[in-house]
Order: sequence, then C-alpha cells, then structure tokens
Amino acid sequence: MSAPRTENPVANDLFLLAVNLTKRCNLACAHCYMDAETLKHGGKDELGTEEVRGLLDEIASRSTETMVVLTGGEPLMRPDLEELLAHGTTLGLSMVVGTNGVALSDKRVRSLKAAGAMGAGISVDSLDPQKHDAFRGLEGAWEKTLGGIEACKRHGLPFQIHFSVTESNADEVPAMIDFARAAGARVLNVFFLICTGRGESMSDISPVTYERVLNQLVEAQERSQDMLIRARCAPHYKRIAYQRNPASTLTRAAGYEGGGCLAGIHYCRITPQGGVTACPYIPDEGGNIRADKFWDIWDQSPAFQSLRNPELQGKCGNCEFQKLCGGCRARPLAMGGSLMDTDPWCIHMPDGSAVIQPMAEQPKKLIWNKEAEKRLSRVPSFLRKMVKSRAESYVQELGMHVVTEEHLATLAAKRFGSGGPPRPEGLPESAAQRTGQAAAEGLPWSEEARARLASMPSFLQEGVRAVAEDVARSEGRLEVNIKLLDRLEAENQPGRSMQWNEEADRLLAEFLADKSPQALMFIAPALDSAAEQFAKARRAATVERADAEEAVARLTGGVEWDEDALARVLSAPDFNRAGIKKAAEFNARREGLKRITSADLTRFRNKAMMRAVQRMKGFGMTELSFDAYEIARERVPRLKDNPEADKRFDTIRNFVAARENPGDLLGRDLLDQMKAQLEANKPGGTTAHQTKEKPAV
Repeated sequence: MSAPRTENPVANDLFLLAVNLTKRCNLACAHCYMDAETLKHGGKDELGTEEVRGLLDEIASRSTETMVVLTGGEPLMRPDLEELLAHGTTLGLSMVVGTNGVALSDKRVRSLKAAGAMGAGISVDSLDPQKHDAFRGLEGAWEKTLGGIEACKRHGLPFQIHFSVTESNADEVPAMIDFARAAGARVLNVFFLICTGRGESMSDISPVTYERVLNQLVEAQERSQDMLIRARCAPHYKRIAYQRNPASTLTRAAGYEGGGCLAGIHYCRITPQGGVTACPYIPDEGGNIRADKFWDIWDQSPAFQSLRNPELQGKCGNCEFQKLCGGCRARPLAMGGSLMDTDPWCIHMPDGSAVIQPMAEQPKKLIWNKEAEKRLSRVPSFLRKMVKSRAESYVQELGMHVVTEEHLATLAAKRFGSGGPPRPEGLPESAAQRTGQAAAEGLPWSEEARARLASMPSFLQEGVRAVAEDVARSEGRLEVNIKLLDRLEAENQPGRSMQWNEEADRLLAEFLADKSPQALMFIAPALDSAAEQFAKARRAATVERADAEEAVARLTGGVEWDEDALARVLSAPDFNRAGIKKAAEFNARREGLKRITSADLTRFRNKAMMRAVQRMKGFGMTELSFDAYEIARERVPRLKDNPEADKRFDTIRNFVAARENPGDLLGRDLLDQMKAQLEANKPGGTTAHQTKEKPAV
C-alpha cells in the first residue's frame, strides 16, 4: 500500500548531514555500526581534507539551513577537524562534533570552540562507570568522558548527551534524563540500536522494552521545560505521542511533514570513503561524492526516492499511523527482509481506521516587524524554519497579524525557562565574553528596574528576575531596564494547545481582570492548563465554559484566595505546590476562614514546621538535619520500603542543597525557633529532663 510521506519533492530539504570522517577510534564499542577492521589505523581511502571542504562548499551553495555533524569513528582523531569546522562555519553552516568525549581536554575544547563548533554530542551509555566502560571497551572511559563534559562546561561549549539504550541499561532512562539535566546538557538524544556491523553480536532491546522506554521519553518531554528529550531511530515515538494526546505538539511536523524517520528524506550520512547512504543502518549507497555531485545523488537516487514515496508492506502498509510513523525501514532489512517490510519491533496492531494525516502547514499571511526579523536571523540556521513556523502559529492563535520580538521572547522563555535557548558562537569575542559573564553572574539592572523588582512580593522576585534576564540575553541586551519589564508584564496571554470557545475565554478573562500583572505570570497559565485538562478528560477538542468553571473551582479550592497568596503557592516548586495548596485550604476550612491571605499561608507553614520539629525531637535529634528521614523510615510503617517516599525526599533534599542560602527558604526567625527547640534535647538543655514525645505515625 502506498504511503507517500512527501507529496512535493521540494519538501525534501536536507536538515541534517552526518559525515563519518574516519573509522579510526580510541574505543571499541560493542554496539558500533562501523566495522572493527580499521578502527585503530583508519583507511587509506578515507576522504581527504580538500574532499570534505568541497562537500561543505556544495552543501552551502544550495542551503545553509543544514546542520553538519562531523563524526566517525572518533572525529577527534582527525588532525584536520578544526580546519573543517572553521571552513563550514565560514560558509554559514551549523557545525557540530559527535564524539565519545574521551579526548575532550580543556585545550581541545577551546580549539573546537575557536574553530566555530556550535556544540558537541557526547556519548554516555550508563551512570555505572563499569557498565559504561564495558560497553565502550575501555577501562576508565566513563571518567574521561565526564571530564570532557566538564571541560565543555568550563569553556562554554554547548553539548548534548547521547544515550544508546539496550535491554541491559533501559532501566536507567529516568536517571539518565536527570543526569543530562543536572550536567547542563541542552538535549538528551536516546538512540535505539539496529543490529548491524559490530552490533550484530549484541542482543537488541526487546519490543516490549522499546515501547515502555518510548512512553517514558514522551512523558518526560511533555514535562520538560528546560531540555529537549528526543528518541532517535525510533519512529514509533510519534505514534505513541499521538496515542497519548492527538493535539500534542510532539506529533507536529515542525518542517518534517509529520513522518517519524528522516532517513533519505531530511537526513543522510557520508561514509569515510564518500558513499552516501540514507542512514548508518541502511548500507546501500545512493552514490558516491567522488563520482557524482552530492545534490545530484540527494535529488535523484532511487534508494532515497523509495524512502520518500514508500510502498509499505504487511502490518505497516495497513496501519493508520503509516504516515505519522511509517516504522523503521532499517530493522526489517537488518533481519533479512526488504526495506518496505513490517517493522518487527512494533507491537501496535492496526485497528482498520483511516490513515492519520500529518498536520499540514497552512499558509500564513503574517507580517514580521524589523525587530522580530532581526532576532530570527540570530537563530541558528537549521532551527530557523521551525522557530518561524511556531512563532507564526502562536501569533495566529492570539488572533494577531504581526509577529513582534515580544512574541519571540515569550516563546523562548516558555520553552527554555531561565536557562535560555542554545545559541551559536557567532558574536565577536569581546561580546561573547560579556554575554557569557552576564549569564553566569546575572545581568545588570537599571535603577528603575531594580526598584520595580523590589516592589514585588519577595516570593515572585526570583521568577521575574530569571525570566527578565533570559529575555534580555536572548535579545542581546546587556541590562534589564524598566521598558523591558513593562513589556513583559503586559504579555499575559498564556500558552494554549487547544481551541477555546468564547464563553470559556470570557469567564477566565473576567476572573483574571483584577489580578496584578505579577500574579498573572503564575495564575493565568495554571488556569489554562487546568481547563484544558478537564476538556481532554471529556475527550473534547474545544475548551468550554464548564471546563473553565471547574478550573477556577479547583484553583480556589472552595475558599477565596488573596491573589498574592495564590500566586505565592503557584510559584512554589512542582514537588510541593499541590500539597501546600491542599493543606492551606484544609486549615482554612477548619478555622472557618472564608479567605486565605499571604499571612495565613505563613502562619500555616510555621505551624507545620514546628510540628515537624516536635517529631524530630521525638526521634531524639538535637539539630536540624536530613537524618530525620532515615530515622523516620525505620519507625514509621508507611515510609518503610516506599520508593515513592524516597524519591520525594531526594527531590526535596536536592532542591534545598541547590540553594546558595537554604535558610532563606523559611526565614531566620522561624529557623532560630526550630533550632532552639532541638537544642533543648541536648544534655543540660532547658527541657532535657522532660519525657521525649513518641514519634508521630
């Protein structure tokens, strides 16, 4: 059954080109798709410097929207790597290095960055050093790779983490996500192996584990605001995202026409000998750049044409997700079948329904003002098309016709949070140094802007500061001024992923009408999210008035809230926000309060903390310490063998540990009271003679 992914050959833009510079490598990875024969010495027929330079010239002659990944083997073993990076950067291409990280010394990272490398993709295959080293075939590789990551951080070279998932390390996926975020990676790429080359001797990930891990990745990306989490060589990812939520942005094409696999459509690789293949796991070459022009091969290769207009067979050819997913074409080939056979690693069974069509890009009749165009021009070329499409969709949803720099700033803040989006090294050195220093130390604020920030409730100041400085940096500003704050406070439109009818929109507008701009930063997005959750629970495509009413009711919890108090709760960390709100509403109802103020919140919190101190006293503790939890785990039945409780406690402990001044979380007065209570447990303390309280259960 025919399932063309692209009806327009012009749509076959090359977004990503991987160039395998060499077979030489300083490791012997069990999963590598390269043959081991020349790993140590390389091959005499590997592309030379001038040949690669010529390839880059040809790519840039047609498009600078292509990202070029120089990989291997291990590309750091090529002595001309920096020369090639500099040449591609000069042409306007986005140049990236894919490496195992072992040889990323401080000196080499500085050299790569100076040559124009936009970033590095670094492979980490386990958080267990021994398991990683066994996987990579070199003792000590894990420590050297982590040293390479630290070198990138020290010298400001953005990096991604690449994780090859197998049956033996699949359980590490959640931990790897946390590690990548903590390490400062902008992206976590999770690769699903195809058993070819050296990987033929490995046992591949099972279909059941494959499905489970993909669900974890989709869920993690839906929650992630500061890091991209992507599945590679796993077209089922889009099918799973659609099954979870048909309206999810993860199912959108963003320039990829909705298909799951890019091989031969928007991606290809060059072998060390110049062969052009659709992907590393499909060995058939569409041509060789030593004999033909690259663009001729890309446009005319029958192998690539078959992938762009696939005639899928078996289950894939009958599947309703054949356009959105299409299955992996390399897997059936690797198992002895044909390129178009059923993907043997897919457990989904077609239900006979109509083929799901990718979201078609609608023509947008929008105007970009000069400031917005200027800002868009600073976006890396390979991301520009995606950013432009998302910005125009956002502006259309707002019912506007002009894209402004404010719209781009809002989208950047929502997508990347205070960390800001990854940026190319395109600034002059002095400007780049100033920007890097500002990012590390915080941008200067004008006197008026500082006064405005100081006038806000203390619990809002940190969040407002982070957003303002992120937007300022992304616009190339060297300070935050009052005009920027005015603009941000006026930008209250929350992000929405569903259609809203007029009544629902009006109800929320009326509820928010008297709220301050500072409070709206937290209240409006929370209401939007809640209303859309209620609509999705009804399996509705449109948010209606009843959904908005339920959202308001849930937000207020049956009692009235002062806006400062409600905004204070909504600005709390994710892990305890719901608990704080629920406890406050319970206490208010118990005391007969009709309205919760910020002072009430403080009072409730102080009482709760002093109750916790009394429990710690009952454990015999004499000072504030997280050891209380270890004692409680032994004495409180509901905490024994409770991994969820352990996970929650670790989240709290890590949050506190990350604070420069943890005592500021509670305030000095309350902290002193808590310490004084525990001091009484010490020999000679004021209440040491009293009977210790039994621990609360």
